[in-house]
Amino acid sequence: MIETGAFIEQLRLSGGYETPEKVVCGLADRMFGASTLWYHRRVLGVILKGGGISRRGAWTRDNWQDLSLDMWRGVEACRGRLSVTGCGNLAALRSPAVIVANHMSLLETFTIPAVVLPFQHMTFVVKDSLLKVPLFRDVMAGVRPISVKRENAREDFKTLMDEGPEVLAGGRSIVVFPQATRSTVFKPGEFNTLGAKLAKKAGVPLMALALKTDFHGLGRIVRDFGPVDRSKTVHFAFGQPLEVTGNGREAHEASVAFIAETFASWGGVVDRGDVA
Repeated sequence: MIETGAFIEQLRLSGGYETPEKVVCGLADRMFGASTLWYHRRVLGVILKGGGISRRGAWTRDNWQDLSLDMWRGVEACRGRLSVTGCGNLAALRSPAVIVANHMSLLETFTIPAVVLPFQHMTFVVKDSLLKVPLFRDVMAGVRPISVKRENAREDFKTLMDEGPEVLAGGRSIVVFPQATRSTVFKPGEFNTLGAKLAKKAGVPLMALALKTDFHGLGRIVRDFGPVDRSKTVHFAFGQPLEVTGNGREAHEASVAFIAETFASWGGVVDRGDVA
């Protein structure tokens, strides 16, 4: 299984990570790892562990790093594979950044910190409703996210522009999912410009993060707990940090292009029909 120190060293030296051909697992994982139920048991275990850390007031950057890696270990123990590239771009940052990413499943919220935290402290922009969900709310208290309601675009914009620069000035990068909802299809026309506008106001770089996490599917009844597709690798790719100038349109479009092209190269579906 992944050891924290070795994982961080690999990210820094090679700029990425690939699940090895042979993954050493415990007996229970070898027996039940092919089961979707067992995978979701691992997910729930990470949530419960994180909630306990938060309630004890013991949440730290290092604890969060290892908690996130627990999710990576769970994916690999359940026959999944992970791949990350572009960590050299994270290493090149000389300040916090606004990281804009497409949004597919619950999995990325748990796995992104393992890659970002060795280079940058961070937080997320999340829906306000997540702060009220049992189990999740304790974890979110440790993350200290910026919360938006996703009901009034103008109000959400104000919240992000008011709180975001302060968070960035305090030394934490911010991961933003500019899509209205999680989707297995990437639609560039639905990727809003909030990230670029925040980066411009705060005077920090904008960085694109392309991801593909449909290994962890969307559920029909409980959206966060869907089927597992072990034929699909969990992918992350970080783009180059971009300076945001003018009205931010150029940096925004470059970020969207990076995500679309990278996502398509992994076999993802890109719907350009509603691009202006």
